[in-house]
Amino acid sequence: MPSDSIEAEGARRRLHDALRAVRSADRQVPCEVTPQLWTSNIRSEREAAGYRCRSCPVRVQCVEASEFERVGVWGGKVRAAGSLEW
Repeated sequence: MPSDSIEAEGARRRLHDALRAVRSADRQVPCEVTPQLWTSNIRSEREAAGYRCRSCPVRVQCVEASEFERVGVWGGKVRAAGSLEW
């Protein structure tokens, strides 16, 4: 298994564990409330999602996992077709 796959799996596992901890405390992360914003093709909706990430309790883990994703909003970062913007 290539090292980037191992790193990606580790990042995803840490994000998953952090999400589980939040849910066990009966809390939600912003992307669970309005998930369509995080994968929208409309720039203003992606920007709104990124703004909501600021208060997310798993933002650090999400940013880490974003390094291995191709599209969507991850921890406030917008990934679209290989590009990255804040």
